[in-house]
Amino acid sequence: MTFKEVFQRYKEGTASLEEIKFVEEELEKFELLEEYTLAQIDDSCPGLQELMTESDENEIRGIKKTVNRKFLKSILISFLAAAVLVLLSGPICSRIFYNPNRGYQETYGGDGQFFIDAAVFTELHSPGYTTNWAKAVPGFPGSYHVEIRQSNLFHGREETFSGRIVRGKMAGSESSLTGYYSNILNRTGSVLETYWHFPPMNAFGRKLETFCTTDEAGNDVYQQPQEEIDSQLKQLEELPSSSWAAAYITFDAPMSLEAFSSLYRQWVADQGNLDITYAAVTCSEPGYNMNVAGFDPGGTGVFSEAGVYPEETYPCLRPTTARELNGGEALADIWEQHFTSMLQYMSDRPQFLTAMADVNGISQEYYEELASYVKDHGIQVFGVMIQGNVSQVVSFAEQEKVDGVYVEDAKLSALSR
Repeated sequence: MTFKEVFQRYKEGTASLEEIKFVEEELEKFELLEEYTLAQIDDSCPGLQELMTESDENEIRGIKKTVNRKFLKSILISFLAAAVLVLLSGPICSRIFYNPNRGYQETYGGDGQFFIDAAVFTELHSPGYTTNWAKAVPGFPGSYHVEIRQSNLFHGREETFSGRIVRGKMAGSESSLTGYYSNILNRTGSVLETYWHFPPMNAFGRKLETFCTTDEAGNDVYQQPQEEIDSQLKQLEELPSSSWAAAYITFDAPMSLEAFSSLYRQWVADQGNLDITYAAVTCSEPGYNMNVAGFDPGGTGVFSEAGVYPEETYPCLRPTTARELNGGEALADIWEQHFTSMLQYMSDRPQFLTAMADVNGISQEYYEELASYVKDHGIQVFGVMIQGNVSQVVSFAEQEKVDGVYVEDAKLSALSR
């Protein structure tokens, strides 16, 4: 069987694998020989071209066209395959991995699904802060640049944190660890600490039995010494009368939401110079969980347009209802619905938790356990974060039955930023 017959089947696409391999090896040899021959033809054999017949030249040109067509076809197929892969990889990755924008759509920009996730998480775990804007901008397939803008209620300023989610996990932060920490024990080394302002361990940790001191006999002591409480209050009293302070306070015994609503009306609604920005809720047995969960009783936490999410599933997730009350409806009922709705909402957002809250053991199961505990034991407030004029902060600590005081911050006047 001649090369011409095999090559004819090669062109027709009927050649066997062995014949295809044979032809392509021969063509490769011919191509190399042709390049060498043409390079030498003018110098060494100026008359060689004249020896070739027209039939030879036509056959050579036909072979070269076939090879070029196959080469261009291979390049085109490779290019199209790569283009299709790139076009499909975005939707595929957004389905496989966490997509912060899947769900509730933005209305004004920065107020979509990612914002609600961040706002609920902030209210639950970040005393004195609210999230007022959050954005996730798609990058490479499965990658998102995220920014969260939070308000520091005490200083009245915004703090913006940014980072990158890659394939459902936080890859790193574009800023250094600049989050505010009032206690070195609160540092976990996680980049997620730049996003969330967890309270210092010795603010609520004694009541949770996750923080203690040791007495002379080597015993663990969870009760804050009275002299330490007195010392902090004395230092506040020595500040100028215009000064303001933010402090964590824990009570001798947890109080029901009804009792807490009476306290709230007395100090916040009636006096006006004091604000309770966070109410810490007992959500587990002592020593079982290091995280603090609570709510903002003033209704400055999650805010979005009505009808954005199913309010029958998460009743009172928008706390504006509490802020709009004129003393008619019971605050305790609204706080209960609000807090339990936040727990339910977070337990329904496992991908957000994996990407943005993979710290301190927080997970979908964590919120399910919290919800189960408060359902069985009721919602009990064991501590608060208060902000206001130093005289009011001191009065609150002296008049209420408290067993812990931790001053978070102070400033010279309400005008200080």
